[in-house]
Amino acid sequence: MSLSGYIIEKYNCMSNAYTCNRLVEEAANLGIDLRIIGIHDSYCTSDGIYNGNEKLEPRDFLINRYKWGNLKDQLNTLVTRTYNEVQHYNTFVNKYEQVRLLKSDAFIMPKYILGTTSLDYANLENILGTPIVAKGLESSMGQEIFLIENEGEYQKFRESQSPQKEWLYEEFISTSFGRDMRFYSIRGKVIAAMERKSKGDFRANVALGASVKPLNITPAMVQIARDIYEQTGLDFLGIDLLYGEDKSYFCEINVMPGIEGIESATGVNVAREIVKTIKGDF
Repeated sequence: MSLSGYIIEKYNCMSNAYTCNRLVEEAANLGIDLRIIGIHDSYCTSDGIYNGNEKLEPRDFLINRYKWGNLKDQLNTLVTRTYNEVQHYNTFVNKYEQVRLLKSDAFIMPKYILGTTSLDYANLENILGTPIVAKGLESSMGQEIFLIENEGEYQKFRESQSPQKEWLYEEFISTSFGRDMRFYSIRGKVIAAMERKSKGDFRANVALGASVKPLNITPAMVQIARDIYEQTGLDFLGIDLLYGEDKSYFCEINVMPGIEGIESATGVNVAREIVKTIKGDF
């Protein structure tokens, strides 16, 4: 059986996008026609969904790698199976839904507040302590993540942001400053793990220049991956933890994780494992 699929990305041409190009490469190695579809190169009419002037035809599967909008949801209707399944994908893109819904005995959930910049700093400090981490609800690659150390910084932060925008405010985990753990889960099984470490930034994102090194897969990681899969049903996940004194803290899950850092750190062919999993479903 010959398989075909789509990857939803920002543009049709993603020449510098490591993850989607690796997936296309490994799909080709397994005889699968996998095509990148850019949201900004596509549109939907009453007649169907178009990419440029071409009406898109149904395919077997689709890999979601774009977060926003109705067009992404409509593209998901063209295929038999989607990864990650779009309804759950849309839910767990949101960082507040993650902290609200996810639980495991193997991690600690940081204290958090959902609110806008209209919140009083004294109230935030009373509940979360200082410093305070402010996260955009659908941010990625370290964007819209701020460390607020005092009331003056909070005032500057609130002046720079829309008063309507909601933020996830969290306690700062000082034991994990500039470093975290990322492991890659396929249907609740950990296939690779790494540490990310920054050069002075409190964030440890590879996109911001953090270095990476492999980590041994621990029983706690195994349990967390299993628990999160049971709670989300998401096939492919990056799971991030912060270092605590006795137990790790939950940081976030990434429903469209990049794989460049973890492939380079561990030597595991994550792209091939993803495509093999999809092929096995058919």
